[in-house]
Amino acid sequence: MAPNASKPRSSRYRDIATRLQKDIRLGKVEVGHLLPTETALMEKYSASRQTVREALRILRDQGLIVRRAGLGSVVIASEPPVLFTHSVTSLSEWLRYSNETYRDVVTHRDITADPKLAALLKCEPGKHWFLIEAIRRSDQFAAPLGWTEIYVLRKFAGVVKRSDHGRTPVHEQVAKMFGQVTEHALMEIFVRGMPAAIAKPLGVATGSPALTVVRRYYGLHDELFEVTVTTHPEGRYTYTMDMHRALRQRL
Repeated sequence: MAPNASKPRSSRYRDIATRLQKDIRLGKVEVGHLLPTETALMEKYSASRQTVREALRILRDQGLIVRRAGLGSVVIASEPPVLFTHSVTSLSEWLRYSNETYRDVVTHRDITADPKLAALLKCEPGKHWFLIEAIRRSDQFAAPLGWTEIYVLRKFAGVVKRSDHGRTPVHEQVAKMFGQVTEHALMEIFVRGMPAAIAKPLGVATGSPALTVVRRYYGLHDELFEVTVTTHPEGRYTYTMDMHRALRQRL
């Protein structure tokens, strides 16, 4: 039996796409050069033409290659240029990331805010939180969009066990499970050097440019019950806001 022949086709073409993406990133196929032909890829991976074409479609959608009739697949980038643009036109969209992305949970634990963390979260030192750390993705085969740290009050830790946890905003999960409604929220965006602790999982160098988005959610009596800190490597995430002047109602 040919290698990986028992794998379902949906798994095979994604596996092939991942291998080709790695070859491009490592410079085995340089920018401006051609990938092997479909026939060569079929032989190399013991795959059907349709499976190979689906793998190439993933690379094209990621902005790594262009396919030219009579020429083949030309590598145009070693990394996807801008992987995701988040456009905001309403308050509900402002409070959440796009439904086209999801969180891949890495770890979770109880944590107590030291003075440095308290300054970032804008809470009192010694405050107890439940921390959920995750990688935000648009596709499991594309480079990560960013690293997300979600701090919720310990009494809301149960959200991490929900089946929809990775795709539903945590403040919405808190509302559904515990009745905690967001009365108001604040967002802060700033640039910083990529922290060493999350540089490796994001595939970038420590200290490289990073965009950080902090969202703070407040409930009744102005209680801070959730803070999310998402750090994006340079060039992987664009945040846009589309605002319109409200028309005065005619009397």
